[in-house]
Amino acid sequence: MEDKFKAGLQHIPTGAALSLHSTRSSIIARGRRDAANAASNPHYRHAVADYNARNFAAAAAGFRLAAEQGHAEAQYILSTMYDAGLVGSQQGPPQDNADAAYWERKSAEQGHAYAQANLSFRYYAAGDLPEAFAWCQRAAHTNLAWAQYNLGLMYRKGEGIPQSDSEAAHWYRLAAQQNFPEAQQKLADLYYTGQGVPLSYTQAAAWYRKAADQGNAEAQFQLGHLYAIGQGIEHDYTQSRRWTRQAALQGHEQALRELKRREYRDP
Repeated sequence: MEDKFKAGLQHIPTGAALSLHSTRSSIIARGRRDAANAASNPHYRHAVADYNARNFAAAAAGFRLAAEQGHAEAQYILSTMYDAGLVGSQQGPPQDNADAAYWERKSAEQGHAYAQANLSFRYYAAGDLPEAFAWCQRAAHTNLAWAQYNLGLMYRKGEGIPQSDSEAAHWYRLAAQQNFPEAQQKLADLYYTGQGVPLSYTQAAAWYRKAADQGNAEAQFQLGHLYAIGQGIEHDYTQSRRWTRQAALQGHEQALRELKRREYRDP
């Protein structure tokens, strides 16, 4: 099986709506903060309302006022607004990487996990791997799955830290246990090759299945392969074809080639 860990770190995705509550799904994911205290700042509270009304200019002004008062979450949101530029929206702040980095760091220094993870990504993109690792590690220790996965990637590749498959496996596992599909797939890879963990086709198949069920194309392809050869899982050609096809539908090149090769066997 080919080792696949060439991709760089993942940036935390952004969403479309904000909420004052810590259970929200939005561009502000759960960092290290007290949600009630965060919502108590009037500038922050009004900025959230303006953001959700798509009045981004007013939202940016409100978040800046709260950010200047040391409000970590407002600092983080303001950084994402500068980063995105809110292209095509009402007159929000223009894209400004310097201001984005400034407010992101302010928030990160207060322990906001998502700001720390994004600051790590910023350093990584700039080629400063030791700083990228340091900030990623801080975020990972808050139990943020994105950061745990990225830290696993850095250990796996020896970026900003001496290479260690066992440390990579440790951090992949923590993210995988939070149902993070890319980490589940990477952990399965390690079990399949016996790198950083004892070789176990059964464990590999189990973790591939978890990731495949969430739509990870590489895991779907590898699970199809294991079903085809009966490794770590009972041989089942029907299941092998099913998972290979699922990966192919997502454009997975090896899966597409495998389906082409199998055409003569498929009804």
